[in-house]
Amino acid sequence: MPSKRPTTRRAKAEGDEAAATMRALERRVKRLERQLAGAAAEHERRLELVRRAANRRVAAMMKEIAALRHHEARAQALERMLATRPTEGTPDGEDSRLPG
Repeated sequence: MPSKRPTTRRAKAEGDEAAATMRALERRVKRLERQLAGAAAEHERRLELVRRAANRRVAAMMKEIAALRHHEARAQALERMLATRPTEGTPDGEDSRLPG
């Protein structure tokens, strides 16, 4: 009975090992591609959260600036009203209606 040559088995085993290694590498590449896609999605989500937070801060600052401008305009209007108001009474600028 002729024995099988070990080189034939070795060649076949090496071919199977190469195919198995190739499949393992392909699985690893697919897994890494999924991880990369997940990381990119997470990064995009966090970036959008940071943008929204920054937009909210800018909106709050703009609201505060508008309120300060409104108060400034009211103060200027009162100054103009007081400047055009005729002075009554004493020349030293005291109000005779006030006690003291």
